[in-house]
Amino acid sequence: MRLPRLLISREKICPVLTVMVLILIFCTAGCQSGNHLIQDDRVDWNRYYSNDETNVIMQHYAQKYPHLTRLYSIGKSYKGVDLMVMEVTSFGNRPAEEKPGFYVDGNIHSGELTGSAVTLYLMGYLLDRYGEDPEVTLLLDTRVFYLRPKFNPDGADLALLKDVSLRSTVHPVDSDNDGQADEDPAEDLNGDGFITRMRIPDPEGNMTISRDDPRIMIRRGRDVTEGSFYRVVSEGLDNDRDGRLNEDDIGGLDMNRNFPRNWEPEYLQPGAGDFPLSEPETYATVRFINEHPNITGIVHNHTSGGFVFRLPSATDPARFDPADIALIVTLGEKYTETTGRAVRPSSTHPTRHRYGTLISWAYWDRGIIGWVPEYWPGISADYNNDGRTDELERLRFNDEELGGKYFVDWEMYEHPEFGRIEIGGWRQKFISQNPPAELLEEECALQMPWILWLAGQSPLLEMSEPKVTPLGDNRFSVEVTISNTGYLPTNLTERGIEAEVVNEVIATIELEGCELVDGRPRIDLGHLTGSYPVKSEDRSSIASVVWIVQKNNADAQIRITASSEKGGTVSSVIIL
Repeated sequence: MRLPRLLISREKICPVLTVMVLILIFCTAGCQSGNHLIQDDRVDWNRYYSNDETNVIMQHYAQKYPHLTRLYSIGKSYKGVDLMVMEVTSFGNRPAEEKPGFYVDGNIHSGELTGSAVTLYLMGYLLDRYGEDPEVTLLLDTRVFYLRPKFNPDGADLALLKDVSLRSTVHPVDSDNDGQADEDPAEDLNGDGFITRMRIPDPEGNMTISRDDPRIMIRRGRDVTEGSFYRVVSEGLDNDRDGRLNEDDIGGLDMNRNFPRNWEPEYLQPGAGDFPLSEPETYATVRFINEHPNITGIVHNHTSGGFVFRLPSATDPARFDPADIALIVTLGEKYTETTGRAVRPSSTHPTRHRYGTLISWAYWDRGIIGWVPEYWPGISADYNNDGRTDELERLRFNDEELGGKYFVDWEMYEHPEFGRIEIGGWRQKFISQNPPAELLEEECALQMPWILWLAGQSPLLEMSEPKVTPLGDNRFSVEVTISNTGYLPTNLTERGIEAEVVNEVIATIELEGCELVDGRPRIDLGHLTGSYPVKSEDRSSIASVVWIVQKNNADAQIRITASSEKGGTVSSVIIL
């Protein structure tokens, strides 16, 4: 939230009063924003929110649920905006870092606003249902969520508030190689608040007006020689007078091609940036995930298409351990089961590559499986029951169900370069790339079962009640059984073991008023399987540890701790 500028000079008021005034201004600004956005303690989920508005909603939740939340910045964007993360868990039982973690973000691509909406909706879903919904309550008692609605706040605001179409960061890039960084966004020429399309009369044009509805443009048939023909392009100008239209738009860099694993330069991967992690947003992401080794899964929200991308991403599938591919396929099946939508490999080697993606880096360098949901399959309005939705049916749905607001009627405009043209067409950002606001909550709600289920598949350590057996002469045998009651193994993937990026389960014993006679104070238990069957027969989901201790005084006590980076930490205290 940006605070109003303080108009009183510091020299004229005492420091204490300065602080009091700042607090008053902050609280007033927060209350005004909160009242505007949150009515009757409810968030309107059929709305897209700017970065400032998203922060107000996150602050509302942080104030309402202090026992379940921590809100903090993990860095600054290209424009210096805080990159905010909300940590959501029940802090009353044990620290967040001692629980399996699950990372969810959205809006790395500027116009893909649904990703941000789903992440924010997930936040509200978890917090508002804790203590009432058994699944949510168990998840927050045993896991921690790291939620980051606005991966790319600069670009997301430009796309939402100014209707500019840009791929990702606002970092200027010379994408047309004219020697100048592209900084001019597409122009809203007619000032209607939307950047739509221009239909430019052109005898050689490949488009013509549909006879079914004059709003619809269709392709000109090869043998059609009579009639009115047009070029149809995005609304805008030839800003640098090089004869090309809208190629100077800001945002030629794609932050989901900027991660270090399988990164390739621009000639192989357009949008990759000058070098891996050149952008502050991607650098902050890698640093955050590295600093949180408890993260067991990633959902990296995108749009559109109505499916989810899975690994591989820009890597030959043959390089993957077959056991990991089988696990990924198994986890993906739940997505289809809960949403009815498809799961697709991100890479179809060798025909299509996506170099430098977040999920590729997360798997190869951290052993974590990540997912890229492409939300929103588009309007489904099959009025004639032919199994598809055509342009005429989309228009009918827009007219009858959405009040006509997502199609801008064609209007004449005097263009400085092309003369008399028409501007209009679909507001594609909110009809094709993202759902209309009226359908946003429905799209968000559809994703909850799979995301919650996926977070619940993490490894999860449990420890039995210690068994203490007297051996005589103040000696005792102390035995515990440590088990992974989760679905995934504590190494998550075979890649986690191969790359040595996931530490094994450790059992430790701490003594007070007694001493260790037999056994080691720190014991490496290897990795523990979960209920998902792994390929190795020499691994188990259970490990038992026995120590022999000598009691030296009446106040003797023992603390036993079992810890796993991915499965959490559990401990027990014994009074001898």
